[in-house]
Amino acid sequence: MKTRRHDWKAVTLRWWPTLLTLLAVLWLTLAPDPVPDTGVTLFPNADKVVHAIMMGGLASVMFFDYRRPVCHVGHALTWRKAGMLALCVAIFAAIDEWAQGAMAIGRTSDFHDLLADWAGIILASVSVPPMLNRYFGRKKN
Repeated sequence: MKTRRHDWKAVTLRWWPTLLTLLAVLWLTLAPDPVPDTGVTLFPNADKVVHAIMMGGLASVMFFDYRRPVCHVGHALTWRKAGMLALCVAIFAAIDEWAQGAMAIGRTSDFHDLLADWAGIILASVSVPPMLNRYFGRKKN
């Protein structure tokens, strides 16, 4: 039986948008002060909207990277596969929120932020896969 080796060049080629988005999310969530205070007053709980956008955006980019054809190979994004990718992002969101409170960086973890993260992931999970499948066609693999 032939074992399958991962070609890191191919993996990087397929997943670079996800990796770039992941780095941006890590910077925005784990840096002590990633966005300087501008003095602009935002609406109440604006940070929850930002959390939903960040994690929903990360899930959306993962869906895109999985579905898009790279080197003429694309994968069908079924609900099951989208759910597995979303679960990975949800687990990452929980670990990221825990890390904010565990690290001594002046940030705190908040369960409501985690709920906002999960809401963004769920919204992306139900809206993005159908759009990607329609855009890229219904290829079966």
